[in-house]
Order: sequence, then structure tokens, then C-alpha cells
Amino acid sequence: MDKTLLIIDLDGTFVSVNTFHKWMKFLFLEELKRFHFISIVKILYTIFLRLIKKITHKQMKFTVLKISEKNINKKQIARFVDTLDTYVNQTILKNLHHTDNRTLLATAAPLLYAEAIKDKYQFDDVIATPYTTVRVWKENIKEEKKNAYLKFLQTHALHPSKVILYTDHHDDFPLMAINDFTYLVQPSERTIMAARESNIPFEVM
Repeated sequence: MDKTLLIIDLDGTFVSVNTFHKWMKFLFLEELKRFHFISIVKILYTIFLRLIKKITHKQMKFTVLKISEKNINKKQIARFVDTLDTYVNQTILKNLHHTDNRTLLATAAPLLYAEAIKDKYQFDDVIATPYTTVRVWKENIKEEKKNAYLKFLQTHALHPSKVILYTDHHDDFPLMAINDFTYLVQPSERTIMAARESNIPFEVM
């Protein structure tokens, strides 16, 4: 029989911050150091358009990722991931290395740096928002994250004995509905109420 599978969200769960917001700041400073003024202007203009709601979060994310994929290297990504150390949930981290568990980092954050987080903290697998070079680009959120998870199970021929989800947000309701138990990490009252109304088995961390 396969191991218990722990599905762990990133932002607000494994780390207490929004990693993409931190990534945008990191990217801006890296481009500033190297005097990449065209990229700097693109980043600022994209953020401005998002602030005045002329573009969606998805459009902003895609543009920022395009710049990142073109200009950022693995050493820079590793430096960024190191800045997240102080935000890691130590309780969840301890569960990662239990021999009876297989761990999946499932996040809307970009694979660009989510893969480095997976490697550093020794998750077994990761599903995340893909590189912009894919034919049909979608954020790994809500139903899309659930579908990516089901595809992951199929690809790896996995049949976990139990599936436990760690998340902070009701965006993950599609995943909550198909697992055995959910740990809500510092959730909002809205998320708690929605879980209760949907009869989802959960515990607040």
C-alpha cells in the first residue's frame, strides 16, 4: 500500500508570506542592480496597471514571469529561496521527513522558484504554475490545482493510503473535497465557515 500523501500549499501555509509579492520585489532589485532599465519600466508599469485594475492578477503574473524567465538564473533563485527561511512553518516542516509520508508541494506560485523550494526543503514532488512557454498557460489555482493533482496521481500511478491537505485558504476547496482530512493553517473566519458549511473534515492549526 502507498504511503500517506501530504499535499501542502505554499503561501500562507508552508510559509507565512505571499512569495510572489516577495518575488516581484526581489526581481525589481535584481534588475536595478544590473541596470536593466527596460525590465524595470516593464515591471513598474505592469504593477501600476494592476493597481488601477486595468489588467488581471493573471496577466500581471504572466508578464512578471516572462521577465523573470528571461533574466533570472538559478543562483539568483537560490538566493531568493534562502530569504524565505524565517517564514517557514516549523510544524509542517517536521512532518515532511516522516518516513510514512510522501509530500507534494501544491502551489499557485511559479514553478520557476517553487521547484527550488521543493528541492531545498526536500518535498518529494511539486505542482505549480508552469513556465510561460507552455502552449496553454494557466495559474495553478482552484480547479486547475485539483486537476493538476489528479494528473499527478495518474502520471505516478499513486494510490495513497490517506491524503491530508495543509492549506490556509478556501481557494483550495476543490482539493479539500477530494481528500481525507484538511489542516487549516491560520485560516480566515470565512474559510472556517465555508469548510463547516461544506461538511469538510478539518482542524485549525
